[in-house]
Amino acid sequence: MLKKILYGLVGFFVLILILSAFLPAQYHVERSITVNATPDKVYPYLGNFAEWEKWSIWATLDPNQKLTVTGEPGKPGHKQAWDGSINGKGSMTIDSAESNVYVKMNLVFDEPQPMVATSKIELKASGNQTTVIWHNEGALDYPIGRIFGLFLDSMLGKDFEAGLSKLKEVVEK
Repeated sequence: MLKKILYGLVGFFVLILILSAFLPAQYHVERSITVNATPDKVYPYLGNFAEWEKWSIWATLDPNQKLTVTGEPGKPGHKQAWDGSINGKGSMTIDSAESNVYVKMNLVFDEPQPMVATSKIELKASGNQTTVIWHNEGALDYPIGRIFGLFLDSMLGKDFEAGLSKLKEVVEK
């Protein structure tokens, strides 16, 4: 009986390793929303991490987390670090930005699961409206990260949708 259980467990892990080899090694999540405001009204909430708590879903999920913001808003090197019981520990740093056009950030997640990603928020003007497009992408470790990647779009996408809806609400007030 013990041998059957052991063979079953070994077989299960071998199956996971084989299936993971065929799963994507990269992920890409993207969501967008149209805001009834021009890019110059939206951009200050994106390029300044001190403003993110007004619309970020993660600030709501972990209100007791410690946040540290350093550097000049909207400029490369502007950084927000967080440390909380729900969101874990990590940071995001502006890599490049163009006022009223986009902000590109490097994300580093230290805990609970180490991971590095790139995020970009773009603004596309159309009259008095702005389409805000939020992208996030990165590599998925083999084998567990690749399995996790199967659920990443639905999990992270839901957070992006909630954050973008809140951003729209805040900007349009």
